[in-house]
Amino acid sequence: MEELQKILLTISIIFVISCVWNVFNWIWLKPKKLEKYLRKQGLKGTSYKLFYGDLKGKIPSVVEAYSKPMEHSHQITSRVQPFDHFLFQKYGKLLFHFIS
Repeated sequence: MEELQKILLTISIIFVISCVWNVFNWIWLKPKKLEKYLRKQGLKGTSYKLFYGDLKGKIPSVVEAYSKPMEHSHQITSRVQPFDHFLFQKYGKLLFHFIS
């Protein structure tokens, strides 16, 4: 009976470690590998931030854009998508950014 408990404990520990590794790979390693691969291809953009992505920069830019009056022109990108407009100005048309 004691042998069976040891075997079940070992199997459950291996299962938990496997699940933790898969979550760590999904949350941290894959986005960092993707970022490295995109930078190697010459793309520019924001770096990966765990849990919140670009939200810390996106929310204040939206609040600022809505607080200003809208221009009378057909160029509404700075009002509709202010953070993306800022990124296009900073990094160019070929870019990447991580959104959570």
